[in-house]
Amino acid sequence: MKRIPLSFLAAAGALALAAALTGCSKERISPPSPDSGKPFIIHVVNNGDTRGEEISAVSAFNMVGIQGTSNKWMDNYLFSNPGNGWVAAGYENLYWPEGTDTHKFYATCDNSGAAPVITDGKFVYTVPAEVSEQKDLLVALSEGNEAGTPVSLLFKHALSSVKFKIGYDKDARGGENDLRFMVTKITLHHIATKGTFDFSGFAAAPWTVDDQDAGYSDIVIRLKAPVYFTPSAVNEFISLDDYIDGEIYVMPHKPTPWDTDGTEGHPLNNSYIGVTCQAVEYRTKDTPTYYDLACLDEDSTESDYDDAKDMYINFYEGLASTDNDDWLNDKVLGMLVPTNGDWVKDVVLESILNHRNALAAANGTEDNVEEIFIPLQMTNGFGFNKTNVINIRMDLMKYSSGRAFYAPWIPIIIPVNP
Repeated sequence: MKRIPLSFLAAAGALALAAALTGCSKERISPPSPDSGKPFIIHVVNNGDTRGEEISAVSAFNMVGIQGTSNKWMDNYLFSNPGNGWVAAGYENLYWPEGTDTHKFYATCDNSGAAPVITDGKFVYTVPAEVSEQKDLLVALSEGNEAGTPVSLLFKHALSSVKFKIGYDKDARGGENDLRFMVTKITLHHIATKGTFDFSGFAAAPWTVDDQDAGYSDIVIRLKAPVYFTPSAVNEFISLDDYIDGEIYVMPHKPTPWDTDGTEGHPLNNSYIGVTCQAVEYRTKDTPTYYDLACLDEDSTESDYDDAKDMYINFYEGLASTDNDDWLNDKVLGMLVPTNGDWVKDVVLESILNHRNALAAANGTEDNVEEIFIPLQMTNGFGFNKTNVINIRMDLMKYSSGRAFYAPWIPIIIPVNP
């Protein structure tokens, strides 16, 4: 790993230290003195091992320095680099204090004059829910420094970076090949945005999120262009990197997933993924009808028809026509959303589709693009200094009621083989 020494030199006209960075503290402060004779020098070290990315663009950071266990002699100094070394605003001639105890330093950086203020080795931070306002928050901890030696700062990414892959696991529903998807927006619902960072846990788990003060919010990711895909193996899911502007950051924490089990009566709660999409299933006119699946024929009795119709009405929950015998001719469809001009195939359009078209028209859209939902299930949650890749599995999508998306169109009676 290459070190980039940045010698400390005095610089006229350095940035004035913001008042917010010189707040009161319970710890004793010993102002630095030129009489100590050893100038304070900082090295910023690029990190090639952090999230697979180098951190090279550090233009300003906020730092606390503590001698021994309690002598906080550097209290949220704002450092910048005018081109020939790192300078602390208001302390341009900075020297080490006297004493033999070693020193530790805490630093925060978002490349602005408003990096988080550190108090008692901690700071509170809120990640903007609006993606365009998010910044890459950096933190550094340097311990065991002897007076007079250059201090090396190795910055890490404080937040969790999120990337996405999307697809439909074709094997999850029996080798499905007939679906076509168009996705325009991804939303992470009910995500914690506020937490407390404690440098004492820097090595592994420095963040604490209070459920009562977590600032839960929705993070909306609008794709630069629609992404189209068909069912595939999970290892062939499409990366959304090229469809998203910039990085997506979230507070490191483990979200509680929406507790639906796929049946009606589990309305949206806790954390889940929303996918704004259009979905089309292509079936030929030879697709079996409900009449066929219910095994009704000329030998069926009136009671057989009544029983089948009752099951049909209950299962489809009133979404299909039941005014006459048209219910017998409904095609079995997995997903019923109108196709667009790019997908010209023989698509079966039946009564349930008419119902969905009516809903789309009521919502002011003609292409029936809607949001479906997937529980956000993560084994370890969003990690500190990590990139989390989330596989968005459309085969797991559900309605806002918690009902599995396909439930209304799964055959009730499986035809008997002759």
